[in-house]
Amino acid sequence: MSSRLLKWLPAAVAPVVVAGAVTVPLVAAAAPPALPDKTPQQVLEMIAKAKTIDGFSGRIEQTSDLGLPSLPTTGAGSDSDTASTLNLLTGTHEADVWAAGSTRTRVAVLDDMAERDVYRDGSTVWLWDSKKNRAVKLEGSGAAEQPEGTTMTPAQIAEDLLQRVGPTTATTVDTTQRVAGRDAYTLVLTPKTDATTVGSVRLAVDGTTGLPLQVAVLARGASSPAFESGFTSIDYAVPAESNFTFTPPKDATVTTKRVGGSHSGSHRSPTGERPEVVGSGWSAVVELPAGSAPASIESNPTYQRLTTEVAGGRVLSTSLVNVLRTDDGRVLAGAVPVERLQAVAAR
Repeated sequence: MSSRLLKWLPAAVAPVVVAGAVTVPLVAAAAPPALPDKTPQQVLEMIAKAKTIDGFSGRIEQTSDLGLPSLPTTGAGSDSDTASTLNLLTGTHEADVWAAGSTRTRVAVLDDMAERDVYRDGSTVWLWDSKKNRAVKLEGSGAAEQPEGTTMTPAQIAEDLLQRVGPTTATTVDTTQRVAGRDAYTLVLTPKTDATTVGSVRLAVDGTTGLPLQVAVLARGASSPAFESGFTSIDYAVPAESNFTFTPPKDATVTTKRVGGSHSGSHRSPTGERPEVVGSGWSAVVELPAGSAPASIESNPTYQRLTTEVAGGRVLSTSLVNVLRTDDGRVLAGAVPVERLQAVAAR
């Protein structure tokens, strides 16, 4: 499992425990179109060639049904900030995306009467929140990497998932489908181990360009996706340069943040230590050291509502990702059963 996906999977729920912020992801379906038969390897080769696409733009819809309860944002015992973040992990959300080559991208998450954007133009990256009128400029060798806590496109998610294709994964091609007006192959990834909460992953791959148009992740034993991300519309024309440039409004709050690259420690925890990855593939677990979660989390009303006391700590459990905060303050997360987290914590 790639380091970026390892960070992203826990990011679907860990921020509620660690008091961070996330976004998560939907899809579209249609009658099966007629496409030439292809083997899984041939579909994988199409995906690899899609990296040479000059550009595209479109709208993605994302949906998650992780089994999390709804929480009040007002009233006694409420935590409006965390509950608002939790809202991103439930229901359906939309985002517009633009890409030109491999160095220019933009993702705009559409909120009610507002939007949050990630602009990348070469090595320059801006994070913009129109509701808060706040902009953050990322600088340094790690600025061009996918910022943590931001929405990933179906192609980015698929790229990380496909790094696990190997001996521990069965790969098949299912019936074709139509996504965002495009005829697509359906590539299915099925873990060969039962040491994961993931039952299967379904990728809709554009039958002409090879671009992954949709990702659906099903929990083990489930018949419908717990998480989906997919295009509802797409245009392969190269977007105008103006889509990738950003100038903060004069009255905006602007800050600058330096980030190192993946080889210089940008993935360190808030305590300055590198997160540890225990295991590999579908059963990998990310462990953050003690102090990664603020001490105030114990009195956070949302944390208390969402977590359950277990031997050795408290657990936030969802259909795809489980998060364990141990009594000594460590945080462990992964697409694995709670028992696996407890075993890793006790090793």
